[in-house]
Order: sequence, then C-alpha cells, then structure tokens
Amino acid sequence: MYYQPSSKFSANRRQRQSNRSNRAPHTWPKIYWWLLAVVTALAILVYWLFFSASWRLTVVEVGQAGNFDSSDIQAMAWDTAHESSWLPGDNLWLFNRSVLRQKIEAKYYLDNLQIKLRPPHKITVSFQEKNYGLIWQEGNGFFYINYQGDIIAQKNEAVGNVTLLVNRAAPRQEGRRIKIEEKYLRFADELDRAITQNSQGLTPRTLFIDDEFNTVNVQISGGPILKFSTEEGIDKQLTKLASLRRWELSDGRSFNSQHYIDLRYGDRVFYQ
Repeated sequence: MYYQPSSKFSANRRQRQSNRSNRAPHTWPKIYWWLLAVVTALAILVYWLFFSASWRLTVVEVGQAGNFDSSDIQAMAWDTAHESSWLPGDNLWLFNRSVLRQKIEAKYYLDNLQIKLRPPHKITVSFQEKNYGLIWQEGNGFFYINYQGDIIAQKNEAVGNVTLLVNRAAPRQEGRRIKIEEKYLRFADELDRAITQNSQGLTPRTLFIDDEFNTVNVQISGGPILKFSTEEGIDKQLTKLASLRRWELSDGRSFNSQHYIDLRYGDRVFYQ
C-alpha cells in the first residue's frame, strides 16, 4: 500500500529543516569574553610590574655616613633584595623595606631613618647619625658610644682626638649598649679634656676602669696609675696632684717610679 503525505505536512517538514540549517553556531556570551580580556590584561600588568626588567632594582643610594662605612648599608640592601625564595626580590615594588630597616637598626643607632622607592630602578636610604662622646675599648673592639652607653658605631681603631676609655673589668657590652653608669663616661671624657688642656707631662696616657667603684684610672706611660673619684671634682683632684708633684715628687724620676697615686679621698693623697 502506498502512502502519500499531505502537502501541508511536507511543507512543515521543509520549514523545520530550513530553520535548523539557518540557525547561528553556538557562541560564548559576551560577559565571558570581557572576563577573559580582563584576566589577560591583569596577567600582563602583573608580569610587567613584578617580573619584567622595567622595574628591576639596579641602584641603592645611601646618605653620607661619618661614623661608619655607608657601603655596609648598601650590602644589607642587596642581601635583602636577593633573599626571596621564588619572587623576584630585586623588583622595586617587591623590595622588603621593613626587613632592611630591621637590619640597619639592629647594627646602628640612627635618627630619622627613611627608605624610599625611586622608580624605576632605585631606592634611597637617608638618616641622621647620633653623636658619640667617646670610644669604649673592650678586647679588640672599639665602640663609639654616647654618654648613655648606646653604641653608635664599631671600628677597628680609635680616633686620636676622641677620649678612649679601656675596660679592664668584666665585659660590659650587651647587644648595642655598654652597660655602665653614665657618670663614669662623662667623668672620663671631662677628665681627659682637663688633662689635655694642662698635661704637665701626663701624656701619653690611657684611661681605664676596673672593678673599683666610683673610680676612673689614668695610666701614665712609663709612670704611675692615677686614681680619680667620680664623686669628687676633677679640678680639686688635679690640684692635689699638682701640689704633690711640686712639693714631694718634684723629681720626674721619683714621680714615674710610683706604682699608683690615689687622689680619691678628700684632701689626702696616697701614693706608693
């Protein structure tokens, strides 16, 4: 038996086939393309800012230092730049200024320490140095300190025009400080200046402290140890010394042959 579809049915079928053939291919919604563009742009920006050579650190500029070598701070900066395990630490924007500050402050006493980024390739380190009053020698170390005992700098030698105080007692350095009462440091500095102004043969000399309380000693080269009290006036004790040398130890040989001269007790002087 033969079946002949109606003309209406055939027309509907042809219309459906035509609609399928004319349908547009499947595409992403526009929001996806925008998201892809944004992510790509961000990736390019991140690479340009943090991984490209455009912002690579090449210059570390440090202010002029008087009490220490400023190249030491430069070395700290480069060490900090290369400490990162996987991020490019020498990138200007990723440079860890907090770590560098901690390193500098752990070694030096500085005022107004500032670490600034100077795009595209430089950082600057500026500061003001604290003043030191004298030099404290402990072992082979020369510590430039203020009267509060803060260690401003450490060097391998002493400067000739700065009071040098040698420690012949137990070590007193604790971190960045010399643990000693301020009166000893001030007295030693003032005593050294007073002797310098009117040396009367008391040079060369070495100022030192030992385990005796309230005492600063002066070792005369080739001569006696002079014992001064931090509780008595410097001028008074020097006057007693001058009187002793004038009336009792007027001969330079007899003065130099003494082991010590003790000026610490009122109007009396003890020597041996």
